[in-house]
Amino acid sequence: MPLPSFILSFSTHKVTAQDLAAGAVNPVILIDVRSPEEYASDRIHGSYSIPLETIQTGGGVEAIQAIVRQASGTTTDVTPTVVLYCSVCPGAIRAYQKLQAVGLNIAVLFGGLTAWRQRFSAAQDATILTPVLLDSPVTSPLYNWPQAV
Repeated sequence: MPLPSFILSFSTHKVTAQDLAAGAVNPVILIDVRSPEEYASDRIHGSYSIPLETIQTGGGVEAIQAIVRQASGTTTDVTPTVVLYCSVCPGAIRAYQKLQAVGLNIAVLFGGLTAWRQRFSAAQDATILTPVLLDSPVTSPLYNWPQAV
């Protein structure tokens, strides 16, 4: 992990794969900040593809805010946690820093997709996450925003 990401990681709210599986963070919206190609090769079930580059230029921030607004419209009782992930963590930490200023409830999946896959197979994703996902590309009309894969 590059030094700036390492330093930023100390002030980043993190959740673990176990936290998500146990429902300790509920409800969640998962955002994969890797490239569309990486997203296409493997992803956590129910996650949106919003690449880090898109978040850094602002379009991804707007897309995430729209997803949260849409999902929050389904319930007024709960504020979803937007869980960001990449392969390991650095990209998600940079996305976290960009999104922190917009007032979302956000966290980074500690260890990213790598840690998730060490614990759970792709076949297990839906069973584990369906109870905690507030919104996903499978059910959302926002799935077809221009950067989604």
